Amino acid sequence: MERKPPKLMTPFDSLITPPYLYTLKLIIPYTPPSTQRFLACYIKFLELRYTLEHFHGFPSHSSSKILEELKDYMSPSEKEMMEQMEHMMNMLEMIQSIQAMGDSVSRSEEFNPMEMMKGILTPEQQQMFQMYNTMFESETESPDSGNQKGETNYE
Repeated sequence: MERKPPKLMTPFDSLITPPYLYTLKLIIPYTPPSTQRFLACYIKFLELRYTLEHFHGFPSHSSSKILEELKDYMSPSEKEMMEQMEHMMNMLEMIQSIQAMGDSVSRSEEFNPMEMMKGILTPEQQQMFQMYNTMFESETESPDSGNQKGETNYE
């Protein structure tokens, strides 16, 4: 059986878990079964107490790099999904800034964000973008685009 690498201790756990409590957590599997349940509950109780003591009187802090900090604690598939979300958020911000620039451009001119986006791409990427755009438009405009899985055309 393949052994999984241990997960890192989160920054939050590092703040509220004293070293002796961490050691107690490590020895739970080696204690008699009759004491494992009690020991686990006792550790969780102490963690709660330390958490309440730690945050008593402290203002809350927000981190602008929360997504970057979370990646170390995620599985590869979760990291990939988080990176895709980041890319989508970045793209949305870029589109919003482009639209804001378009609003500041003379109102008499027609502003097309797609044309501006194509200007950022290399000639090869522009050609590929145009090809996919044409394929997508022809597929959505064709009269038989209502075909769905299960019809004879797709079997």
